[in-house]
Amino acid sequence: MNTTVRVLGAFVDTLVLNIYQTRADFQVVKGRLDGELLEELKALKEKAQDDEEPAVSRFVFCGAPLLMTAKGGDGFQWILKNKLLTLAVNRSSKMQLIAQVRCSSEYLWSVRDLGKVIHEVFGFLVTIFGQRIKLQVSACDLAADVVGLHLGTISDVKRNFVTRAQLTEERPLSEDGMIDGPDGIKQRWGRITGLPFGARNGHVSALLYNKQHEIKYKSKEKEWFYDLWRVARDAETGEPLWDGEEEVWRVEMRFKRPALNEMKGEDFHGIDDAFDLEEHLPGLWAYAVGHVGGGEDGLPDGWLRYVMATEDTNRSRWPVHPDWEVIQGAFQQKEELEETAYEREEREREELLQLVDEELEARPFSTDKKKGRRPGYRIVATACPVVPESFTLKPYIRERKRQVNTRQMAAQIGGCMETIEAWRPAGDGFDVEHDLSSTFSYVFRLVEDYFEEKDRDYGQRVNKKRVVYGIDDRSSDAA
Repeated sequence: MNTTVRVLGAFVDTLVLNIYQTRADFQVVKGRLDGELLEELKALKEKAQDDEEPAVSRFVFCGAPLLMTAKGGDGFQWILKNKLLTLAVNRSSKMQLIAQVRCSSEYLWSVRDLGKVIHEVFGFLVTIFGQRIKLQVSACDLAADVVGLHLGTISDVKRNFVTRAQLTEERPLSEDGMIDGPDGIKQRWGRITGLPFGARNGHVSALLYNKQHEIKYKSKEKEWFYDLWRVARDAETGEPLWDGEEEVWRVEMRFKRPALNEMKGEDFHGIDDAFDLEEHLPGLWAYAVGHVGGGEDGLPDGWLRYVMATEDTNRSRWPVHPDWEVIQGAFQQKEELEETAYEREEREREELLQLVDEELEARPFSTDKKKGRRPGYRIVATACPVVPESFTLKPYIRERKRQVNTRQMAAQIGGCMETIEAWRPAGDGFDVEHDLSSTFSYVFRLVEDYFEEKDRDYGQRVNKKRVVYGIDDRSSDAA
């Protein structure tokens, strides 16, 4: 059976890393913040509370400063964030965990190279906590965006999706070891928009949802995904994979720390160190959605799969739907790639290093050995599209967010203008005719008086906002 499903993109959509301090031998120890850092964080938080707005810190990640919030959260005393990541810091010396960092979807999809992400984040964190730190994977969401996926009716969904999600009294395990359908079906105007599988706080969970619907009604600032989908090309024909109108569905698999700790492979037990995560992405995805062609016994496998019903009473043997087979290959490593001069140079370098490793293994002088990652190596997908290497999402993200935020701000200002015009008294020197320009003149006088009363410099505050929001300086001095 043929399939019309095509993968527009597949990558890590959420990444949360625990930060631990270590000894010289890389063994984790109880965390203790440096005294100067502790005082700096306290002062920043006090400033944020006094000013009733985030305080700009000296910590800069990818050109944007982190802002200290007025409140902590989730057991952490200090929360610093910019548009790319959120850093939560813990002051207690009784715990080994000293901090936690969450990478934003915007940052992850902009880079689209997990090895580079980990190295950039680690390099930034050592400037705060020092060299002796360990990054442990706390949570990881893998996502694949696809077109051509048609799920059918609600009854089709309930019958054709089988999962090994966490059991409940309402959803007991069937005799064949599988659970019917999703935990619920989200709809809008009679159309399916989302299918959750497993508890959101469970060790493993999944969500299939209409990504365009989610962007339109919940995340307008993420319209930059449209720009990424538009440049996706078929690897063989070079034709665009998305026409700008067809529904895009996201298959999102979510892993928490307990599940990552239990993952097993031929040469590993558990995914702990963040630097090891990239090489295990295909294995994580295969565990979640099944291996292409089935497991070692040849039967369909996977925590969640979309199947075709047969007369067999054991649904674990029902064949995987061809549409799902494409999704299963979203994170598979390409076996055949045209080798560039750079890649050839790196391969030869890697082969030479392998010879050195073999020699060192034969004549060891150190017990600390860690498998390296070839520079420039990326986990890509056989089913994934071709995206030009020169393509960067950053300018698209900036423009999309500017458009969305500007429109939202205009809507808020418009509502405020309507309200203030309704409250505006007669006989204050203006003709009350409910004219927008007249209202703005009235508001201008009020704001000017307020700034003078508070001794605020408008230009200075605008420049401060530019720093806070990471906006390029467009002043004449910068030009």
